[in-house]
Amino acid sequence: MSGVRTSAAAAAAIVRRDAQIFLSYPFSFVTPLLSAMFGVTLFHFIAQLVHNPAVGTPDEYFAYVVVGIVILGVLTSAVGTPPAVLRQELVAGTFERLLLSPFGAVRSAVCMMGFPLLRSVVIGVATLAFADAAFGLHLSWPDTLLAIPVGALAAVAFAPFGLAVSASVILFKRAAVVATLVISAMSLLAGAYFPVSLLPGWIRWTSEVQPFTPATELMRHLMVGTALSESAWLDVFKLVAFSAVLLTVAGMALAGAVQVGRRRGTIIEY
Repeated sequence: MSGVRTSAAAAAAIVRRDAQIFLSYPFSFVTPLLSAMFGVTLFHFIAQLVHNPAVGTPDEYFAYVVVGIVILGVLTSAVGTPPAVLRQELVAGTFERLLLSPFGAVRSAVCMMGFPLLRSVVIGVATLAFADAAFGLHLSWPDTLLAIPVGALAAVAFAPFGLAVSASVILFKRAAVVATLVISAMSLLAGAYFPVSLLPGWIRWTSEVQPFTPATELMRHLMVGTALSESAWLDVFKLVAFSAVLLTVAGMALAGAVQVGRRRGTIIEY
């Protein structure tokens, strides 16, 4: 049990450190909040132009996109932010402390996802509150409360992509472009802004081979009552399966990248 407590304390220390660094900058929450509010406002007016049976009424499309924006924030926090934090560790020369610590580089890299995900939850709640107060977004209570465990499961399913990009950072030192491509592709191919049924048939299959689609479908169903294309339990099963398989693969890739960096003597270079 002492080993578990030690690991938990180390993980909490990394999350606390990242939070303190983030909050040490003035207005650190202002920029992402303003960005989210701008996106909500923009899509509120765009929704007034939408009259398509595939997306429903303008109000239904607005609710559809708002939830997509919130989930996209979680995806960005899982895929884009941790590799950027790892890159900063390499530049600052502090990653070697994590590398040589008993906690290890791999577990440290995993824990770097902790604070970004917590931050995305806060921004997501603020985004929903703004959409409700400013534009009358109606959430489905009490089903919306179930979105909390589903969102946590979605974050776990998204995490392997962030770990894979972090492995690229250790090997190649730069992977921002990869993270941007992954986030952009998943947002377009998994229905963040429009139903996947509108995609051309030759590329629609991509919506079924990643966890973003079932996550957005479940979250929309729970939060704004959007109809599901298949069973809710099937979407949950997909998220669990993606998490189990991809976390194993991504963890092995990250551990392998650390070993390669050690063997080459380049792991702390930037």
